Amino acid sequence: MIKFLIMSLVSITLIGCTTSQPASNEIKDVPAERIFMYQQNVKNSTNLIFIRDKGALGSSCYVNLYINGNEVAKFDIKERASFYVPSGEVKMGASILATTGLCSYNIPPRRDRNFTLIPNQTMIMRLTTEPTGTTEIIQTN
Repeated sequence: MIKFLIMSLVSITLIGCTTSQPASNEIKDVPAERIFMYQQNVKNSTNLIFIRDKGALGSSCYVNLYINGNEVAKFDIKERASFYVPSGEVKMGASILATTGLCSYNIPPRRDRNFTLIPNQTMIMRLTTEPTGTTEIIQTN
């Protein structure tokens, strides 16, 4: 019985720590001062739209987005930003911005992933935070 209670509490705790995709009416744009690159639509670029999840996990910390090793934006929860990135192979990664307080505690290293961008297409990407604190990029279309 005690084993069952402990497992139930652990499950409830982990469920409470996951993030989820916000509803479209909850999403707001990342302010311009927190977007640093890829704002000009150039020929044969790919439009990347990133949306950060909502949820308690990491909610008091910004998430930094990196494309080809360059910091391109800082996202708060339920924020969206659009980028025009030259097509081809790119490396993208995201991580919680380690500053002070809880945002500097036990932050896992950024995990970069390779993506193939197709010219003149739009890709919608989710920035989600795992219970381990790792921020993942998930394509949703």
